[in-house]
Amino acid sequence: MRIYDQRLRTQMTNLVEYKEKKGLSGRELAHQLDISESYLSEILSGQRSLSKKLAKRISALTGIPVLNLLYPQGDLHA
Repeated sequence: MRIYDQRLRTQMTNLVEYKEKKGLSGRELAHQLDISESYLSEILSGQRSLSKKLAKRISALTGIPVLNLLYPQGDLHA
């Protein structure tokens, strides 16, 4: 796995935990975020990064701070 992919996966840990805690399927969460299920899957697997716009939507839905979504823990200078 490339380092870039690994960093993206680290970023999505909070979102994965939210999804599991709420008992949501990928389809349900994607619907709530108004994105396709395949796009959500790519984000969660680290294949795609988040835009600031989508990070704000995710934050509004989940309460996860935008910075926690955009940057791996402790890496605010990326």
